[in-house]
Amino acid sequence: MSTSKPKQSRKGNREKLMNAALEMQAQDQSGLSGISLRRITKACNLSPPAFYSHFASMEELGLTLVNDVGITLRELLKGVRDADTEQSVIAASVQAAFGYIRGNESLFILIARERAGSSALIRAAIRTQVKMIVAEIAEDFKERELFSRFNIVETEAAVAAIVSLGLGLIPDLFDVSRDSPAEGDALLSQFAYQVQFILSR
Repeated sequence: MSTSKPKQSRKGNREKLMNAALEMQAQDQSGLSGISLRRITKACNLSPPAFYSHFASMEELGLTLVNDVGITLRELLKGVRDADTEQSVIAASVQAAFGYIRGNESLFILIARERAGSSALIRAAIRTQVKMIVAEIAEDFKERELFSRFNIVETEAAVAAIVSLGLGLIPDLFDVSRDSPAEGDALLSQFAYQVQFILSR
């Protein structure tokens, strides 16, 4: 009975630390480099040494967040690519990706900021996750004979352009959605049209 409790507690503390870091960087409008380890542990009612039982540094915490979001996004997008038509694949993918993004605002504020942040390792991790998303989508399109007017190199280039466009949209989407969710929806509709335009060439 007692052997499972420490594991649950460790996992819970790990999640608390990550959530506290996300909330602080979103509220302070700063990247992870602007948040102290002591401030995070204090918010979680943990000692600084407890942090190091989960992460070697704030940078490692950031890398964990980036890798987790990449895995989740790839799984979400994989699950909607069995739609019947090219247009329905586009619509379902945009809905799935941005439904997740809108539901995890603090996490994607972090991603948007850290793309140009001070940590080279975190910037590289974001690029790696983007490349993996692009490669998986392009390969899946090829296997399912979607957008077959493109060869694999062209498909990867088109998907990379779409993903880059989507990442650039995130800050504006959050900004306008706070005042008017309808304006946020209009931005997403415009993005979906841009995606269709790119993939119809």
